[in-house]
Amino acid sequence: MNDTHAHILVVDDNDINRDTLARRLEKVGHEVIEAENGRIALEALTQHCIDIILLDVMMPVMNGFELLLALKEQPNLKNIPVIILSAADDTDSIVRGIELGAEDYLAKPYNMSLLKARINASLGRKRLYDKEQARLREIAILQQVDAELNATLEMRRVMEITLSWALRQVGGDAGAMGVLNEDRLHIYASQGYTYEIYEDSPFVLLDQLPGAQFALHTGTLAYEPETAGAGLLARTQSQIILPLYRETAVIALLVLESTQPNQWQPEHVDFLRQLGNHAASAVANAQLVEALKLANEAKSEFVSFVSHELKIPMTSIKGYADILLSGNFGSINEAQITFLDTIRSNVNRMNRLVSDLTDVSRLESGQLHLETQPIQLAEVVDEVAASTKAQIEAKRQTLILTVPDNLPDVWADRNRLGQILTNLVSNAYKYTPENGRITICAEEMNSVNEEAEIQPMIHVSVADTGLGIKEEEQKAIFNKFFRGSDDEALQSPGTGLGLNITKNLVELHDGRIWFESKYREGTTFHFIIPVANGHHE
Repeated sequence: MNDTHAHILVVDDNDINRDTLARRLEKVGHEVIEAENGRIALEALTQHCIDIILLDVMMPVMNGFELLLALKEQPNLKNIPVIILSAADDTDSIVRGIELGAEDYLAKPYNMSLLKARINASLGRKRLYDKEQARLREIAILQQVDAELNATLEMRRVMEITLSWALRQVGGDAGAMGVLNEDRLHIYASQGYTYEIYEDSPFVLLDQLPGAQFALHTGTLAYEPETAGAGLLARTQSQIILPLYRETAVIALLVLESTQPNQWQPEHVDFLRQLGNHAASAVANAQLVEALKLANEAKSEFVSFVSHELKIPMTSIKGYADILLSGNFGSINEAQITFLDTIRSNVNRMNRLVSDLTDVSRLESGQLHLETQPIQLAEVVDEVAASTKAQIEAKRQTLILTVPDNLPDVWADRNRLGQILTNLVSNAYKYTPENGRITICAEEMNSVNEEAEIQPMIHVSVADTGLGIKEEEQKAIFNKFFRGSDDEALQSPGTGLGLNITKNLVELHDGRIWFESKYREGTTFHFIIPVANGHHE
């Protein structure tokens, strides 16, 4: 609808009145639909898009007042402006017409100039209302688009969502979306194409897209209303290329094509620009995530390579130190023994660091997999107690085990469960002064999972009477490389990786870990893992 043209429905049972008014309106540029009563008018409204209704009141079958009532009951019709033209000029009729929703009321015989002025005024208000409603609909759509885009950080999914909304809202026979790769477009999402895009080679030359160069050079949407067959889709007649930007760089192109010339109107182009602004952020975020994945993969490969290369010389150094300490190649004095013990101790420390870095890298890349099976917890606790006995006795600490023999088996990876317990016990004796106490307890309990189902679990705690953790530092205790600021605790060597690895390993077992600590009184770490016969694979 423009300023000089409108679709007007004239409803009057008098043929002469109806035809005369229709001719006068057509003379000034309006398109007129005629109806001889309210019922026929309702049928016409289902077939035509009407901007304004000129309505007589006194008609057979369904009169004007009855039609007004019917219009109010239909959401898609109730906002069409209605001007009543009636011979009934009494106050009651006028009041009733206005109360039923008519915008104006003119008595017959009416003044044509006055009627034209009233029509123009009504159309002006309707144009403003329609623009407001269209804007509200666009905002609602873009909010829904944002909600869908914000729910994913995967590039292909972001582009599928964007392309789907573009075709749904503005139409077209086909569309594609992708990222630039030199003189080609790497397609991530497409609709409507058959043989034009291949899954095993999803690249399209920019030469196949008539508007691509204009879009890239100007940085604006390129609309080719008549391509004369040029395009990606067979028999393309019109094409849109929309560049998506991050700062000053084009990060993606959205392509829409139609087999009809002049497919898109200005309002369609405006919507696509808005859509592009919203999608650009999502595409940029997806690119950052992809770059982060590649960086993590590269880091994992590097850590794996370095770990492998370091372990060989470390094994050799430790082996030669052990041989020299054995005395089989000659006697050594106390100073040499001290030096060799230092070498062996530092090699062991380096070996632990390399193992920790390898575990962190595998956890972050999702490459650490568990070999789970039913395990007797008491056996693993005994093994850990035996392996840490020397260190605990060296500090004259007491280790107390409270692990019932009749506990059900846990569903766990034996080696990784041992690693969890070893890390917690090692932390306990490392940060507990001489003559302190370490207690390992275990019990059966029930937990509620995410599906609100009761799940049998084994609860394990490792308590110490050690240094404790400052309250302001407790939130960071599971962070990588966190050591805290306690001078006494920092005297014990460590990488700050053990608790981070422990937390991840517990969660890989579908468990949970937490702790409570009082500074200078001690710390208790708790974790739960599923019982074997209650675990759902």
